[in-house]
Amino acid sequence: MNLLPLDFSAWTLGVIATLATCLLSFNWGMYRFFTVPSSSNTGIDTIKLVGTCFGLGSLIAIPLLGVASALTGSLALLLGAMSLSLFWWAIRTNRRRPLSFAFSDDLPEHLVCDGPYRCIRHPFYTAYLLGWLITPVATRELLMLVPFAVMTVIYIAAARVEERKFEATRLGEAYARYRGVAGMFWPRVRRSTQRHSTA
Repeated sequence: MNLLPLDFSAWTLGVIATLATCLLSFNWGMYRFFTVPSSSNTGIDTIKLVGTCFGLGSLIAIPLLGVASALTGSLALLLGAMSLSLFWWAIRTNRRRPLSFAFSDDLPEHLVCDGPYRCIRHPFYTAYLLGWLITPVATRELLMLVPFAVMTVIYIAAARVEERKFEATRLGEAYARYRGVAGMFWPRVRRSTQRHSTA
């Protein structure tokens, strides 16, 4: 008797492959692109442990829960494509001067405003968040939003640490101006400030 029927339909396999590609890309970045300090800290250990556990859990959940419909499967694949595109665009933008890993203690020496950074201050975190949405969107299981919610809190904490580090350097003033132009994880909505005179 099969107590846990698994769904290995074409949609499910496609979503699993997409999420796995995202997670492998993020893992590659962690160990091959970002500068990781020799001495670890609580923030670095947390993001590695929690991210790994949630990643494995999300992969396992997809065949257990199944893809809800062709529409949710399509949306999940679109999220994966957006996540990977943004991640590798940010990698390419920083290829000559790799960034420090989240929660690192070192101070930034340069400010990146090119590529996706023109409208988003932390495109890597945005790419990760899009990836964490793949499983809940595909399965339509509200419980699978927990990884997205927890990782959002962690990424916000990491982003704030990074922004405080900028404020402590000679780049503080330039970064303050940059914050007025680019959103933290999503592009800033620009509102017209023009005033129309009335006769």
